[in-house]
Amino acid sequence: MGSGGEKPLLPSDKRDEHEEKENNKPVSYSYSFFHIIFSLAIMYSAMLLTGWSTSVGESGRLVDVGWPSVWVQIITSWATAGLFIWSMVAPHLFPDREF
Repeated sequence: MGSGGEKPLLPSDKRDEHEEKENNKPVSYSYSFFHIIFSLAIMYSAMLLTGWSTSVGESGRLVDVGWPSVWVQIITSWATAGLFIWSMVAPHLFPDREF
């Protein structure tokens, strides 16, 4: 016996009504809240990549100077670029999946 039944669970006209009700559900989140959080995250990433937060520590030396800081910025920029590229390419590679 296959996983899909031969007989549909709902008649076709009731199934269409059910699909319409599912498609017309109101959005449970706020678009403006999403855009505010997203823009804050982008500004924070830009701050990290450009060094806006350069500050002097207790010893009088700059905190984010040196090779470890450079590598953190390089890895962060490559990870950001990779996520952006993946978000653009993935829907084309997997058209049947919802992202």
